[in-house]
Amino acid sequence: MPFSHSLMHNNFTKGDMNAVIKLLRMKKIFLTQSKYVQKFEKQWSKWLGIKYSVFVNSGSSANLLTMTILKILYGKGEIILPTLTWVSDINSVIQNDFKPVFVDINPKNLCMAEEEIIKKVNKNTLAVFMTHAQGFNGLTSKLISFLKKKNILLIEDVSESHGATFNKRKLGTFGKISNFSFYYAHHMSTIEGGMICTNDKKIYEVAKILRSHGMTRESNNPAFEKKMINKYPKLSSKFIFLYPAYNFRNNEVGGVIGLSQLKSLDKNNKRRKENFLCNIQKNEYGQLL
Repeated sequence: MPFSHSLMHNNFTKGDMNAVIKLLRMKKIFLTQSKYVQKFEKQWSKWLGIKYSVFVNSGSSANLLTMTILKILYGKGEIILPTLTWVSDINSVIQNDFKPVFVDINPKNLCMAEEEIIKKVNKNTLAVFMTHAQGFNGLTSKLISFLKKKNILLIEDVSESHGATFNKRKLGTFGKISNFSFYYAHHMSTIEGGMICTNDKKIYEVAKILRSHGMTRESNNPAFEKKMINKYPKLSSKFIFLYPAYNFRNNEVGGVIGLSQLKSLDKNNKRRKENFLCNIQKNEYGQLL
């Protein structure tokens, strides 16, 4: 179907650029991950309605860290995935030695078909990795109840659906972990960036550790740090690396842009919805945009 409008224009506003310029003009400038990253994480958590968020350098990194967390905290198993998703969802499962189990989509919402998920669940199923594609919700009350009864984790990829809701709750608040992307073409952008979101404090701490080389001190949990220092007395207390991890940190520029773009997210979502409904209405009369 031909469109008369592009999928995305440059969505960085003058306000975004001014926020970056203000940062760069500071006398004591600190551009690697610091206070603005933390501030963005807190503001994002408040907007979404969850307790903890971890800002990383891409949505793909968020996927990879999420699957690594599952491997560390829950062990082996099968991960149910949709046939329509971004490649990093699948790669993250394979890279962490989980078995991917694919489920076809419901053409009405482009997300995994509920009945197909239920059919594929077995004793080895660890998690369902749900992709909410192109702004649509893939959850149902029946599916949520089923997964809870079977003690199967729900992981949400909300990279394309910032602000979409189910039962008046935002997507990304239902799963054990949810992932967002702030890539150029998504609802908001930090140039490149992603977010890991959870209400689980242990997952939050492990995510921060894995984001930054596996260093214990990144957990910001004094009791846990003290425990590790006592466990490894021969190691430098500031450089205890618990896992073979990554450097997936974002930076202060991304944090500042994220804070600025977040202010317009609800307004931009409203405009996207209006465009979508306009497209449907025109197509009903046989017209093409």
